[in-house]
Amino acid sequence: MAKKENKEALLSELARYGYELSLPEAPAAAPEKVLEALLKQDDARLLEGFPVVLANALSRESALEWEKSSWRPGKVFPAKTQERWEALMAVSLLLFRLFGVEKNSQDRTLKLLQKDPEGEEALERTEKDFSGEEVKANGLRLSADRLKTGFRNYVVHQAGSGKELEAQKNALEYELLLSELFTPRQKELLAKRLAGKPMTKTEREYYYRVVKKRLVAMADDRLHQMARGLV
Repeated sequence: MAKKENKEALLSELARYGYELSLPEAPAAAPEKVLEALLKQDDARLLEGFPVVLANALSRESALEWEKSSWRPGKVFPAKTQERWEALMAVSLLLFRLFGVEKNSQDRTLKLLQKDPEGEEALERTEKDFSGEEVKANGLRLSADRLKTGFRNYVVHQAGSGKELEAQKNALEYELLLSELFTPRQKELLAKRLAGKPMTKTEREYYYRVVKKRLVAMADDRLHQMARGLV
């Protein structure tokens, strides 16, 4: 009975932070408490709400308890929970980048992830999973498509209307199409190239060795005709 009541309370708090799976009835708890409760769940549907709650929490003016200089995930989480936190924070950052969440939220999420000694490595590992079908979160496998769709529905489509919403929709469709062909890192290089921003030597070498070859193939008229004939 206690476990059921705890889950119902968690569902209520999720709704308060934008991931509405049930109607809220009680005052909202601190977002960190909701996120920490999510980390203990083994229900993939609930864990998919972690980026949604984090995005809504970061959109508020007040800083999170996690952002205090003395806070470290290793101090408050057991090892397994810390691994799950790393994975879900990395997933959140990748979703923020994919859907163009405000830069401030992206920067704050990256700083939080960097509080963990394994944070950068977790981000690289999760980025590879994110470009595929599943994301691993300490024993659980989350669908990359469901994460993207859920975040789009609960966060991105909640703001804007009319022309603004249509423009946002077009931008999202464009991003999702790019995601079918390029990894998040490759998309960053494309954005740099389009904006005329300088690249490091390593980035230039990777761009010409991998990304440009794919662009050349995409620009071929014969491939366009074949694609149109098959879709």
